[in-house]
Amino acid sequence: MVRRNPAWKAAISVVCAGTVLGAGSFVDAGAVSVNAEAGEAVHSSETNEAALETLQTIYAQAYEGSTVGVADNFTIGESTRTDVVDRLGEPFLSDNFDTYHAEMGNPGFSFAYSEDGILSEIRYLGTNVERQTNLGSITPAVLEEQLGEADAITSISQTDQQKYLYETGGFELEFIVNDETLQVDHVNLVPNS
Repeated sequence: MVRRNPAWKAAISVVCAGTVLGAGSFVDAGAVSVNAEAGEAVHSSETNEAALETLQTIYAQAYEGSTVGVADNFTIGESTRTDVVDRLGEPFLSDNFDTYHAEMGNPGFSFAYSEDGILSEIRYLGTNVERQTNLGSITPAVLEEQLGEADAITSISQTDQQKYLYETGGFELEFIVNDETLQVDHVNLVPNS
C-alpha cells in the first residue's frame, strides 16, 4: 500500500504543514453524506478539518513511536515514566495506565510502562470539549478515506467496540471505534507484536 512507502510519510508531513499554513483543505467535497446513527459512516466531507489534521498527524507521528500534543516528545521504547511525570506532572492512576484527563479543550492521554519504567503504550483520548473537532468526527469511513484500508479489524466484545489496526513501521496504531456511534473513542500506539 502507498501508506507504507517512506515517501508517504513525507507527503503526510507536507499535507499537514499545508493545512496548518492554510494552503488549502484536503477534504473531498464530493463525498457522500450519510447518517452514522443509521449504522452508516460519516465521510471526510462531513468531518471537521481540525479532526482530519489531527488524524494525519497521529498517523505520521506513529512511525516514530510518538503521538500528538503534549505527548509528542515521548517515544515508545525510549522515554521513561520519569520523563512523562517530569513534563506532565503526577497522573491519575487507573488499572495499568497513568492517565492525564482532557481539560479545557486539551486532549487526554494514558501511558503504560514496562516493568523497568520504559514507555510501552500511548493512548490518545482526544478532547472532551468540542470533541467533533478531534476524534468525535472520525469514523471507519474517514479512516479508510484518509489512511487506506486497515491492516486488521477485530471486535472487542467486552466493550462493544471495534479495533482498526494500521501498521506504521515498528509500531501499530489502533483506532478504537464505538459500535453504537461509529466514532473513534481513542487511539492506542503500541510496538508491533
